[in-house]
Amino acid sequence: MNHLNFLKKALKKAVATEPKKQGENYLGTKNQHYGLTMAVLRGVAKEFHAAHKELAYDEFIALLDALYASDVYDEKILGSLLLNVYEGHRKNLDLGKLEGWLEHLSGWAEIDNLCQSIFTEKEVLGNWSSWEPLLRGFSKSDNISKRRASLVLLLKSFRTSADIRLQNFNLKTIDLLKHEKDIMITKAVSWSLRTMIKHHKKAVASYLSANEKSLPAIAVRETKKKLATGTK
Repeated sequence: MNHLNFLKKALKKAVATEPKKQGENYLGTKNQHYGLTMAVLRGVAKEFHAAHKELAYDEFIALLDALYASDVYDEKILGSLLLNVYEGHRKNLDLGKLEGWLEHLSGWAEIDNLCQSIFTEKEVLGNWSSWEPLLRGFSKSDNISKRRASLVLLLKSFRTSADIRLQNFNLKTIDLLKHEKDIMITKAVSWSLRTMIKHHKKAVASYLSANEKSLPAIAVRETKKKLATGTK
């Protein structure tokens, strides 16, 4: 059995025993959705990793290519979960792969599972000369999935880092995207500003004061609350 078939069989087995939890409308995807919970999908990823710890890099990338190109939501999410657990391969990842994978993702859930909690501060800042032009290109893309990714890909780093490079770059990206009206972007702007507060509170407060009239209303409201209360 090849690797993709191993995963497809595991997913179908889970579908037979797990009740449907979330609909496609909530997740923002137009792809088929089995309704499996994240806990179940993590279990499938963990099972695969345990059985294929020595999976070669080229085979791993080919597997992720196939999962992200699938028309099944759960398979796309599984690709991101595997990217998370195969840390060694992730650290050696050709970042150009993200460009191609994002072409196959739609809706906040598919994008965020790839972008918001996988790439660490060390991975991003240790290769900032590659990350910076990649993210800049995403922010100017005609593809809304990539524009959202330009903000969401830095969230994990902002939870742990006070690096001024991240702060300056992100505020420039928000400047570029703040006039958009689609909720995919307005919510990402809000999320990005709120996440920055932990290590960049003064910069966020100053930016909000100077740009309140041009920022999305939801970003202003939610960021003000976070600044005042420390909670979402």
